[in-house]
Amino acid sequence: MVVLKMVVFVLSLGIDTLMMSIALGFYRTSGKIRIATTFASAEVIMALVGLFIGKGLGTFIGNWASLTGGILLLGVAVWLLVFDNDDEEKNRFEHDLVGWTLILTAISISLDELAMGFSIGLIGIPVTLTVILIACQAFVFTVVGLTFGSKLKPYLGEWSEKLAGTILGLLALWLIFIAILHLLHH
Repeated sequence: MVVLKMVVFVLSLGIDTLMMSIALGFYRTSGKIRIATTFASAEVIMALVGLFIGKGLGTFIGNWASLTGGILLLGVAVWLLVFDNDDEEKNRFEHDLVGWTLILTAISISLDELAMGFSIGLIGIPVTLTVILIACQAFVFTVVGLTFGSKLKPYLGEWSEKLAGTILGLLALWLIFIAILHLLHH
């Protein structure tokens, strides 16, 4: 039963990483290992921060962290769908996915790990193994997503940017919906 809990827990955390990586793959095809390492590091750090903050504060902040992450992701999706029509801007985005831009992107998709970190100790799964598995899934899902997105781009042409925005928008709405349900429940 513990193994099943860990698998479900870890894989559920990877869905947003995979979707974000597919969308990024429509734009960026180089630096996969650097991006995957950054995403995996951010997810592990956020899970550990969540674990150490604790249950009482964690329940309150956790739901708000998920909502904030969803809203930030929705902002990125709106930008991709509405404002991203310039080829120069696309090239700038591809070259700017370094430094703080990369770190902020990684943080935006790892806020759910902050929320989940609050519950790691409470659901009866081994902390060390779970954190290692979170890092592994984030790394693998990022590489797979970036590769898949870059492979789809030639077939989708200019629609790939709109598909990226749509995927991120749907993911953001889902995260916001779940966060609101959790807020209303608590």
